[in-house]
Amino acid sequence: MSQGSLTQLSAQQGAALTQKRARFRFSPSRVLMYAVMGVLALAMLFPYYYLVINAFKGTRGFTADPYSLIPKTFSLESILYAWNTGRINIYLRNSALYATIVVIVQTFISSLAAYAFSRIQFPGREPLFWGVLATMMLPYSVLLIPTYLIVWWLGLANTVFGVVAPGFASAYTIFMLRQFFLNIPLELEDAARIDGCSRLRIYFQIILPLAQPALVTIAIFIFIGEWSSFIWPLVVLSSDKLYPITVGIALFRGEHSLYYDRVFAASLLATVPLLVVFFLGQRYIIGGISLTGLKG
Repeated sequence: MSQGSLTQLSAQQGAALTQKRARFRFSPSRVLMYAVMGVLALAMLFPYYYLVINAFKGTRGFTADPYSLIPKTFSLESILYAWNTGRINIYLRNSALYATIVVIVQTFISSLAAYAFSRIQFPGREPLFWGVLATMMLPYSVLLIPTYLIVWWLGLANTVFGVVAPGFASAYTIFMLRQFFLNIPLELEDAARIDGCSRLRIYFQIILPLAQPALVTIAIFIFIGEWSSFIWPLVVLSSDKLYPITVGIALFRGEHSLYYDRVFAASLLATVPLLVVFFLGQRYIIGGISLTGLKG
C-alpha cells in the first residue's frame, strides 16, 4: 500500500472518530433532556413497580407495611388466592375470548371498509368516509345507552355476542388502514387485473400481505382496548361467569372487607397478557404507525 493511500485511510479514520466523538458529546442541554426523560420514565414505571411489589407481599406483609417500596417478605399467597379462589382464571379466559373475537372480526371488517374507501370509486364515497370519521368525535358515554337498548332489544344482553358485537367496527381502525392502503402502488393492482384477478382476489392476495405491519399494529391496539374495556361489559352483563378481567377485579373483595394485596395480585395477572402481546408485536408497531400516516 502506498504512502498516499495510508495517509488517506488515516485521515478517513480520524474524521470518523471525530464525528463519533461529536455525536456522543454531552452538552448541558442534552444532559438536561436526558435527565427530564429519565424522571418521566421513572414516574411512568413507578406504578408498575408498586403493583409488582405489593402483589408479592402477601396479606400479612401488606397489612404490616402497605407503603414500603422495598418489600421485607416475598409470598405467592395473594397470587395463588387470586388464581384459585378469586376466579381470576375464569375472568382471564373470558377477556381472552372477547379480545380475540373482536380483534379478528374488527380487523377483517375494517380492512374491507378501508380498502373500499381507498380504492373503489362509488357515489358518495367521500361524504360517507367523513361521516364515519365524524363518529370518532362522539363521546362513548353518549352511545352507551342507545347501544345497550339495541342489544337488549335483540335479546343479546348478558351474552358473549352482546359483549363483542359493538366492537366489530371502528372508525379509527378504518381510518388508519385506509391511510396505509393509499400508500400501496396502484400499479400492483393494475398488473393483477391484467392477469385476470378479481377485486376480492387482489384484496386477499396482494393488499393484505402488503398490509401486514399495519394489520398487526391495529390488532395489538384493538386487543389492548378490548382487554381494558370496563364500562360496556359492566352494563351488558349480569352473570359473573361472563365477566372479563376488568369487571372481575372491580368486584374482587372478601366477605367483609377488600383485600388490597389480592387486588394487586389480580391486577398483575391481568397485566401479563398485555405485556406478552406488546412484546411479541412491538417490532411491527413503530413501522405500522409511521406507514399509516404518510398520505391523506
